[in-house]
Amino acid sequence: AESAGFHVVGFVSDHGDNSASLAAPIFPDVSSAEWGTLELALGIGTNFIREDIYASTIENYPELVMARVIHASAWVSPTAVVHAGAVVLSQASVGPGANLGIGSLINTAASLDHESQMGDFASLGPGAHTGGRVTIGARSMVGLNAGVLQGRKIGDDTVIGAHSLATQDFESNVVALGIPCQVVKNREREDPYF
Repeated sequence: AESAGFHVVGFVSDHGDNSASLAAPIFPDVSSAEWGTLELALGIGTNFIREDIYASTIENYPELVMARVIHASAWVSPTAVVHAGAVVLSQASVGPGANLGIGSLINTAASLDHESQMGDFASLGPGAHTGGRVTIGARSMVGLNAGVLQGRKIGDDTVIGAHSLATQDFESNVVALGIPCQVVKNREREDPYF
């Protein structure tokens, strides 16, 4: 967040005070902060949890602004659309005409190519890459160093496993692994990624 020009005033966590390792205080909940001109950034890696936290926070604090955080070393095309709560981490790339949904996450050194669409709260793991015109559904996750060939569609709540290559479309609610990817099991929305 700091590399994107934000000044971090604190962290919100219900997991106790880990402030010894952080440069800012820990707030026990969102109501502890005085928001005024502050924005909240989502630093939660699990897609469905990120969505649940976003929804409950916006419901309880409708005046709150969710930040779009784009690391200084990332490249985002001027024609890409980055929605509220989306995060683009270091060395990542977002191509022309791409669209990052609400609360989506492009992890370190990952790339979303031209005219690709990421659904709300979807994520690309570190080093994951897509070709152009790819569609990734809501809350879906493309794992560490995985790839999705151009023009493919990944449904909602689907996982493309680490180091896998999606050469075909995948329906919602599945886990697919391998090169080329094959469905190995069905997945419920709140199942872990592994």
